[in-house]
Amino acid sequence: MDSGEFLERLKREVIGHPALMHPFLERFGEGDASAEGVRTFAIQYYRHVRVSRLYLAALISNCRNDEPLQLALAGILFDEYGGLNPEETHPALYRRFLRALGISEEEWEAPPTLPEIDLYISAHYEMVRNPDIRFGLGALGPASEWPVPPIYVRLSEGLKKAVGLPDEALEIFTSHVTMDVEHARIMMEAVAPYAEDEEGQKKVRESAMRSLNARSVMLDGLYKAVYGEPVPLPETETVHKKV
Repeated sequence: MDSGEFLERLKREVIGHPALMHPFLERFGEGDASAEGVRTFAIQYYRHVRVSRLYLAALISNCRNDEPLQLALAGILFDEYGGLNPEETHPALYRRFLRALGISEEEWEAPPTLPEIDLYISAHYEMVRNPDIRFGLGALGPASEWPVPPIYVRLSEGLKKAVGLPDEALEIFTSHVTMDVEHARIMMEAVAPYAEDEEGQKKVRESAMRSLNARSVMLDGLYKAVYGEPVPLPETETVHKKV
């Protein structure tokens, strides 16, 4: 199949991945979280947000002979850095959210990072540093730009219901809902030339699935930390175990 058909099929697979229907997103999105649970989520999710743009920077350093790809990725990175405004970088917007919850820098830096979040971070550094840039493109393109808008809609809705934060405090989440639509277009145009043959498609898909699986693990960790209980089994697994 050509790269266009491949990416359309991959998009359907990505949108249907269990990570996008994770019990954490379902429960948190309904506003079912205590004030302490929201604080736990906010602090731990920051560990993910503050390094996510560095994956792009690492991938750019791998694109040594593809200047158009460097430029495409640099444009997205420019947005991640708030157009070079230090008050509008994505980590800065997230810290605005933390402060709106009354969380101080000392508090958000103190707890150890959940191992499931550490796993997500290390998995992505490994993929974007791979000499074969198709692995990094799969992780940061299909597995990141397509899922983030629906995920962030759930997170922002849940935060509004649980703690009643105003829109300005949630900009880190709401901005991604619209911004990542354009980022997805840019990334898919960047990925397409690297997914024109079977080998390229295999590597892009493999890394996209690895990224999404790591996201599921990260959400597992957040569920346990926020709710203090194991992640519920999917309904089909529950039925199977009863039988």
